[in-house]
Order: sequence, then C-alpha cells, then structure tokens
Amino acid sequence: MKQIAENVFEARRPADWYYGKVISLSPFQVQIDQKTVLEKNFLAVRTGVSASSFKVGDKLILLRKQGGQEYLILDKKGAL
Repeated sequence: MKQIAENVFEARRPADWYYGKVISLSPFQVQIDQKTVLEKNFLAVRTGVSASSFKVGDKLILLRKQGGQEYLILDKKGAL
C-alpha cells in the first residue's frame, strides 16, 4: 500500500530538478547519485548545445520530466 501511494505521489509531480556531474564524454554520461548514471538516450539539451559543450567534471543542473525517463540539461552549475 505504501509503495502504491508513493507511486501516485511521484506521478503527480510534473517535473523535478537535480544536480549531475559529467563523468564521461565518450559515451556521454552524467551521474546524479551514487547509483544513477544517465546516458545520452535519457538526456536532452537546448538547441545549439551538444556533448562537446561540456567537459568531464562539469556540474550540471537537470530538469527531470514526469515519470523520470528524460532529463533536460538546463545549464552548468556555477557560483556567484
């Protein structure tokens, strides 16, 4: 029952954001936690941005689509 309630709650959230770190360029991979590594088929970028825009170690801001199947790379994380 608890799992069903968690699934319903998760499905209602239209999007969520995450931080990720580029860990590989070929193949392009972004790690968002200790267990989750995203490959390019789960990632989308804005027009004019490509994998070559990033380097290993870059910290990224990601927006996760509802359901968690696709992540949009919004930008690199920076400091003020």
